[in-house]
Amino acid sequence: MSVPAEARMGNDIARQFAHLPAAQAAEAVARHIETFWDPRMRRTLEALAAAHDDSLDPLLVDAAGRLAAHASRSEPDAQP
Repeated sequence: MSVPAEARMGNDIARQFAHLPAAQAAEAVARHIETFWDPRMRRTLEALAAAHDDSLDPLLVDAAGRLAAHASRSEPDAQP
């Protein structure tokens, strides 16, 4: 079974920030992905996290949740 590219790349990013405290690392991973990944890749990652994909680093799962929260806050009709 192959690991989706978004999982593989996200796990690599998570390892780069793993030296930070967990919350700070998850936020850094989320910011990196939000900045450098296209929306399609972010949606795929969020879907993998929602499906509890075993290939995802726990730090990446946390970051994916933060991405989803960021996205919901930036939607035009989102409530504060």
